Amino acid sequence: MAGLDPSKLTSVDVHGDHINIIPAEVRGFYRKHRTWTQIILLIIFLILPWTTLNGHQTILIDIPKREFALFGILFKSHDAPLLFFILGTLTLGLAFVTSIWGRVWCGWACPQTVFIDAVYRRIEQWVEGSYIQRRQLRDGPMTFTKFRKVGLKWFLFFVVSSLIAHSFIAYFVGAKDLLAMTQGSPSEHMTYFILVLFFTAVILFDFGWFREQFCVIMCPYGRIQSVLLDSKSLAVVYDVKRGEPRKGTAPAGEKVGDCVACNRCVQVCPTGIDIRNGLQMECIACTACVDACDEIMEKVKKPKGLIRYDTLDGSKISLKKPRSILYILAITGLIGGLAYAISTREPVHIAVLRGAGLPYSYVKNVGGHEALLNQFRLHIQNQGALRARYILTLPQEILDKGITLQVAENPINLAPGESREWYFFVRIPPDVMPGNGQIKTEVLVQDELALEEFKTKRELILVGPKAQ
Repeated sequence: MAGLDPSKLTSVDVHGDHINIIPAEVRGFYRKHRTWTQIILLIIFLILPWTTLNGHQTILIDIPKREFALFGILFKSHDAPLLFFILGTLTLGLAFVTSIWGRVWCGWACPQTVFIDAVYRRIEQWVEGSYIQRRQLRDGPMTFTKFRKVGLKWFLFFVVSSLIAHSFIAYFVGAKDLLAMTQGSPSEHMTYFILVLFFTAVILFDFGWFREQFCVIMCPYGRIQSVLLDSKSLAVVYDVKRGEPRKGTAPAGEKVGDCVACNRCVQVCPTGIDIRNGLQMECIACTACVDACDEIMEKVKKPKGLIRYDTLDGSKISLKKPRSILYILAITGLIGGLAYAISTREPVHIAVLRGAGLPYSYVKNVGGHEALLNQFRLHIQNQGALRARYILTLPQEILDKGITLQVAENPINLAPGESREWYFFVRIPPDVMPGNGQIKTEVLVQDELALEEFKTKRELILVGPKAQ
């Protein structure tokens, strides 16, 4: 394994075929903290879609219904502009984290790393044994023992992949609906049954076999890290001055560096690289090589930190870099914009549309007097967390002109998240219609059950014949 070429992928052979990398187990400071971090992240990912907040699933992206819930707040399709703030915050947040802490996302929080490291490799260790035993099993001939162990491993992989796929689908279908589907026949919900099978197969392929190839070949993050990192960004680095020349490579009579050329750092690397060749695209900053090297340094009675998590230029970490300040300002602006948009968002969504057909018609009022009739359709949705009773009215100055409002049901009651189509008619005496055939006014909607008085209005244009 010595002298790995940093210009070539270590996870493929000379023919481009995938090499199944089996990293050695490692213990140490970072390994312990990564384990606890992964446990917390696994619980969050798997449990989150099965929890509720303010009567809504904690996180739900319901594409067919064109709505999504985020920590107790329900958004509809007309709230799509708010996604700009959310996605912008996440994107700039990742860029900011990378500029300071390097690829900490890849090594510590990315689902690809978390599930493979905390679940799938644990299953491999339980079924096939230590990394030495697994490598021997991989390279050995097909025997009954190998067939049994590999078969059991992939069966457990399938079960775990199915559970992950169900939790993933619950983010988009809804946990309650998905649970109800699982209790019925697959033929009753064939579309979702096929989706779960598809995602199970994708997860099984990715986490069970493809693994680091996804990070190296498909994920663009590693390729843009050179744009996000600078000399003051944290990364897993090898101290060349202290480590070189390595044991066994120094000319006779020259002082040997602290690196004992044990290749333990290569053995534990999940992407199979040699960190001593410098910062590489395949490095996901998992810090496994740091713990491995520190363990060897302890045994040979030398200081730790030959491989360490440090800035690229050896300086102290700083948030005062111009780039970091710009990121912080932009993220603060986006979060502030999102908070303002949510705080000023009305608890009801209203859209007023003119009824189908003629823009106006003539009808008879009580007493035989003729009147102009305008028909409207009002789409209303309760976006609040409490039940509401909405009443529809016209401004008093309009009513004083003899214009009247006719609604079949007024008020109406709506549960949180419920929506209705509310049809109403406006009768207009012909003598109040101006020569341009338009009266601009408003329709008022008030929630009679609101704890604080709530009233909103929408523009309403009444039309009639134009003067000749």
